[in-house]
Amino acid sequence: MKFRIASLAISAVLLSGCMSTKLVPPPSDYSGNLPDAYKEELKHLNDLPSTPFRGGVQTFQFEEETSLLTVIYRLPNPRWYWDVRKSEAEKDIFPYVCETFGHEIDNGLGVRYWYAGNGGFTTDIVTKGTCHQLEQS
Repeated sequence: MKFRIASLAISAVLLSGCMSTKLVPPPSDYSGNLPDAYKEELKHLNDLPSTPFRGGVQTFQFEEETSLLTVIYRLPNPRWYWDVRKSEAEKDIFPYVCETFGHEIDNGLGVRYWYAGNGGFTTDIVTKGTCHQLEQS
């Protein structure tokens, strides 16, 4: 009987761990108003499989209600750590984001990057104002 109860408890823990592998991005105050046509296109990013990225994986999380796209970079091992600073990442990534998602950003999309894991961080949100400021400099 004790073995059966222990087995059920272990199974419950393992199954709940498997169900929670999808990461939930940090909260944000951003609220955009992206047209429905763009929302339909971008919500398909949520279904894309993870892709390898510098030893980790990259996934997307698009929130239709707020028009916020979070690009998630996750390390595969909790003992690994990010050897990059937020300011360095933003300097490298923001021009690329403005070029890649420029039209969507002009229409209300916000884009941020979340480096999930040890030493991780979330970048500022790239908005129309961010892209305009980058064009001016």
